[in-house]
Amino acid sequence: MRRRTVLAGLTGLSAGLALPATARAEPQSRPNGPWIQPEQVVQKVALTENADLGPKLAGIAARSGGRMSVEVAGRSATGWPIHLARFGEPAPGKTSLLIQTQIHGGEPLGTEVALHLMQTLATSSHPTVLDVLDKLAIWFIPRLNMDGGDFRNADGFLVQRRQNTQPWTPQEWGLAPGTPAPWYLPRQLLQPGQTPGYDINRDFSPDLGFRLGPGDEALLPGRSELPGFFVTPEARTSAAVFQRMRPDFFIDHHHRGSNTQSDTDNQLTTLQLVGIVTAGTPDFPLDPAARDLAFQVNVLVWDRLRELGNSGFGGITRYPDVELPGTALGSYALNGAGIMLYETRSVAQKSMGMLIQQSLFGFGATLEGLTDGSVYAVDPNRYHDIPPAGPSIGNPRDDL
Repeated sequence: MRRRTVLAGLTGLSAGLALPATARAEPQSRPNGPWIQPEQVVQKVALTENADLGPKLAGIAARSGGRMSVEVAGRSATGWPIHLARFGEPAPGKTSLLIQTQIHGGEPLGTEVALHLMQTLATSSHPTVLDVLDKLAIWFIPRLNMDGGDFRNADGFLVQRRQNTQPWTPQEWGLAPGTPAPWYLPRQLLQPGQTPGYDINRDFSPDLGFRLGPGDEALLPGRSELPGFFVTPEARTSAAVFQRMRPDFFIDHHHRGSNTQSDTDNQLTTLQLVGIVTAGTPDFPLDPAARDLAFQVNVLVWDRLRELGNSGFGGITRYPDVELPGTALGSYALNGAGIMLYETRSVAQKSMGMLIQQSLFGFGATLEGLTDGSVYAVDPNRYHDIPPAGPSIGNPRDDL
């Protein structure tokens, strides 16, 4: 029987979640498409710009009848406000969930998913929505990397990028002037004429209060499989929100390039999921209960998306194994939260609506599963039944 998640269906984005044929890839040459044409420009005018985000959130809050509150939780390295939207407060007997999107500025669809979901939570009178609001506390950081989300080239054209905008200032931390920058400030962005910036999603540490100080020079530049250093105000803001809420579960929404579903199936993966990104550190072991909850939620979403049948959501795979305690997901998992990573396929013109629907449906399934308790009946051992993603592929037309 096809199951429809109420929280996705109520947004107006889906009615049974059947999609037009243009949203699905039809078999063609290897690797399968559809692909952006060499002369095609992907239009992003429907996506929310930085200047519009605050007013949109304020408008939703004004219509929420007190369900939703909005505040500025921090500032980006260049001064943009980092917004926090709250539905309820953590309390005994309530499950708490933190949803964060666009930690990489060039990965914008999670922000749109969050806005759609907030609109439903703020205004719907459906019994399922009211039950969710009664049993869950749900907080959103709808765009963490405001700098990357607003990054423009020399001509002023919006070219959202992965990093924030921030120089390396070792003296700020009491370090010697020649101390190397953290490895996640890419070397090319340290060159004259380039705009420097960090990959915020490598700047976390399971020690949420860690700050660089005199004598820490030997820790730098660090390595990808080790914790980061909290040198970005964006990572510090996210960690402060996490510490304030101490959520039971954390969702981080990203984009990924293109992968086939397997070595033998050249259909494109539309979404990669992951529930574990680190085995833990000696000082911060991974809690088996948090790991199992992560596995249960990932399996639940995988099951629900597959139940939709001919919906365009069939290409769900598992993200590759990684060891990344310096990510938000990694450091929060090592602080007791179950986690889920959404790595949706990179944006293409005709698939943006489908990709938003896909993540929105997954978010809705998670909220409903945590509310009605169905997620706790999922066997966490099924997590590794989610098939691993196939080979990474690029646009075959790029060489034309």
